[in-house]
Amino acid sequence: MTILVVHERYRQRGGEDSVFEGECDMLEGAGHRVVRLVASNDDLDERRGRFGLFLRTLWSRSSYRLVRETIRREKPDVVHVHNFFPLLSPAVHWAAAAEGVPVVQTLHNYRLACLNGYLFRDGAVCERCLGRMPWRGLRRRCYRDSLAASFALFAMLALHRALGTWRRKVDRYVALTPFAKAKFVAAGLPEGKIVVKPNAVAAAGGGDRVVPRPTSCDLRPAARAPRVLFLGRLSPEKGADLLLDAWRLISDEATADPPPSAFGIRHCELILAGDGPERAALEKRAAGLRGVRFLGALPHEEAMGRLAEADLLVVPSRSYETFGLTILEAAARGVPAVVADAGGQAGLVQNGETGRHFQMGSA
Repeated sequence: MTILVVHERYRQRGGEDSVFEGECDMLEGAGHRVVRLVASNDDLDERRGRFGLFLRTLWSRSSYRLVRETIRREKPDVVHVHNFFPLLSPAVHWAAAAEGVPVVQTLHNYRLACLNGYLFRDGAVCERCLGRMPWRGLRRRCYRDSLAASFALFAMLALHRALGTWRRKVDRYVALTPFAKAKFVAAGLPEGKIVVKPNAVAAAGGGDRVVPRPTSCDLRPAARAPRVLFLGRLSPEKGADLLLDAWRLISDEATADPPPSAFGIRHCELILAGDGPERAALEKRAAGLRGVRFLGALPHEEAMGRLAEADLLVVPSRSYETFGLTILEAAARGVPAVVADAGGQAGLVQNGETGRHFQMGSA
């Protein structure tokens, strides 16, 4: 089978970029022919004029032509779209349909239902626009706290809802978890077109079998300090502040005499790998906390190395993750995870067996 895979990369590499690359590699490894059509959000800096970018977000004529030309040249059996926002635009779906090629769209985030893509606002889950036009999101400037940027995204969603793009120009949607599928159905996408296909990662070390570590969180002193890892973007919805608050609570317990907690915080390290708009505030919040280190953004291979060395991964998201790729990457390396008990991430951890759930939002 020949598959044309369409993706627009993010300025700061994230899980969607990793999934795009990993799925392409796995498809090729299974004997399929993969044609990559890739744009980059880095190009936004090179495009002058807000009005021109606004029009391109609604409908990119150049993307429409490029996709049709690529289909005629490569003759794919299917077009698989990962991210099309903002430069590629929904014109890519129309281009594939015009050439008679089926279209699959992976739903990596909630952008078709929410302007910021997270169902998150003011530090908590927000579903006020779910199933209706996102007027509230426009009024509250939910996308990048910008009225102009929020209006561009609102206009794109409104235009293509009116044109029937989401109903008629996509043959299959891929939701990553049953939880995410339920949210998209509530948002108005046709249930019969949505299938659930989790993301996948290669087994650590390239082998076919991963031997998991014991999943009990035994953090007693060892040859080195046990390592608790946060791996992700330092932004409000990811909840790193919540993790620091929890670390402070446990640190306070550990200074008691005798300590009421057997956690042994004196012998633990908390490592935060990643960057984002909240980094400076988080570093200030962590002042005085024992064993906390910020590593900044890491290349993917180094990040996976840090994950392999960790004893525990914590995913403290305050929002509904559509999946949580780092949880899967940890599992591939035998590392248990602590995750919030709501959202797509909760279904990736068997509470008490492959990790632990905690109440979302509660330090």
